[in-house]
Amino acid sequence: MTDSLHRLLTLVEVADLLRVSPHTIRAWIRGGKLQPVRLCRRLLFSRSEILRLLGEAEANKKAADSQSAAGEGPRVEDATTST
Repeated sequence: MTDSLHRLLTLVEVADLLRVSPHTIRAWIRGGKLQPVRLCRRLLFSRSEILRLLGEAEANKKAADSQSAAGEGPRVEDATTST
């Protein structure tokens, strides 16, 4: 296998790739959405982890789209209350 298959991405590279801020990447790590490889104090990411995250996001989007098409979108409660 070539070295390019095993290359880990830095936090900034992942943020650039996904077009989000490094702060968002750190929040995803804290929330358990993204699992880094920790090397000393550095956070590195495998390509397979990024693909897993993207696949999960795509599955969630398809599920939300199918709910919307079936008329099962999120319910909006009436904000007014009678006193």
